[in-house]
Amino acid sequence: MNKPILCIGTYAQTPFHMEKIGRNVFCIEELCYCIVQNAFLLDEESFGDDLFTWIEKECSLVKLANELKGMAAKKCSVAALAGTILDYVGYNTRKEIERTESILRDNAGMDIYSKKLARADFLMQSEKYSMAFKEYEFLLENTPDIDLNIRSRIEHNEGVMYARLFLFDRAAELFKKAYEDGNDNESYIQYLAALRMKMTDEEYVAFINENKQEAYEASLELERRMNEYQDLYAASDENHVIGTLGVYKAEGKMHEYYEKVGEVTESIKAKYREAVREKTGGPRR
Repeated sequence: MNKPILCIGTYAQTPFHMEKIGRNVFCIEELCYCIVQNAFLLDEESFGDDLFTWIEKECSLVKLANELKGMAAKKCSVAALAGTILDYVGYNTRKEIERTESILRDNAGMDIYSKKLARADFLMQSEKYSMAFKEYEFLLENTPDIDLNIRSRIEHNEGVMYARLFLFDRAAELFKKAYEDGNDNESYIQYLAALRMKMTDEEYVAFINENKQEAYEASLELERRMNEYQDLYAASDENHVIGTLGVYKAEGKMHEYYEKVGEVTESIKAKYREAVREKTGGPRR
């Protein structure tokens, strides 16, 4: 059994919005959870007077708020401010606190562009695409002399996000730009993959034939990967469930069919609720 955690302070009537990660928190424990889970995204702007006032007024933690205000007046580091909150609340383990402080100290040594690039990559990996696009676009628009390899990396990652959103036309454009800027064969393979998803079979084959010198080898690699992914899916639990549903329906076992559909639906609902909970502030108490 996990060790019980004694909550402190009061539950906020008005949540605090953590702009850098796009989430609302309703209590000091949720704040600690978000700091630890998203340390890579936080900076000086995340620990200002508005946060300290919220801790004082909404969480009724006057002593902690006053300590933080005093530290801020002395220009203490973000790592020190975060560590003070985490130590005071006692929600996280010592290992988590030390890791968080280390991340924040390392971030402090980065220039604004390195921070934004690292933050954008983290947001993309966390599937927070809207926020990631904003960070990437800031870099492209405000760094006219940006290194071509960095530009290519950004364009490739934007292509990945568009593909995951099923916007294959836009994904293909970004992958093509990434290949032209960085000459990375992976970007070209992903370019062909996006074309393959948006074109008919006839159109795709015609495109490969028209661009055979450049596209042939990459198209063979893409087909090898597609076959591998199809084999993996064939052996997956998801495919097994779909196959079972087909058998039930074909054999007229409608009770079993609807029962299994209900299980799948509830599983999808649970994942959706978890995604919403993660986006809007974590557990309530």
